[in-house]
Amino acid sequence: MLYAPTWRDNQFYASGRYRFDLRLDLERAWQVLGPDHVLLIRGHHHLANDVQAGARRDFALNVTGYPDISELFLISDVLITDYSSVMFDFAVTGRPMLFFTYDLEQYRDQLRGFYFDFEAEAPGPLLATSEEVLAAAGNADQLADGYSSAYQRFAAKYCPLDDGKAGARICDRLFSG
Repeated sequence: MLYAPTWRDNQFYASGRYRFDLRLDLERAWQVLGPDHVLLIRGHHHLANDVQAGARRDFALNVTGYPDISELFLISDVLITDYSSVMFDFAVTGRPMLFFTYDLEQYRDQLRGFYFDFEAEAPGPLLATSEEVLAAAGNADQLADGYSSAYQRFAAKYCPLDDGKAGARICDRLFSG
């Protein structure tokens, strides 16, 4: 599972150095999900170097410094995010997404807001607590079935050209006149 939240404008150390506020209870996550799961934690590039992976090194791994997030998408069965734009990139995988929205009202109304109707269009459940996220993560495949229509609408609207054929379309346009 990949946990990739965005940064918060109101949580910072200094200008350009934002604080990572891990709201997931990693010890509880290990208890709920078990040792056959690995949680990859990817902090936003605006964050300071303070992403903590917790005490269980083989369970929660800080992958913030990994250079290519698309490779992390490929190895992740589930994305846990909040309002991060990673949702658009991950949608092409067709794999479940869970949205940890513990500060939805504040983020929407006071921090950055949204460019689309996030609450209506999210291709997965909006979860307010760590316990809700962990319960959903343990049931991600079954939960995804309930969001398949929303997921398909989301992908059709925001990822219609992400089909692996972009290069062919460019060549056709360039060489076909």
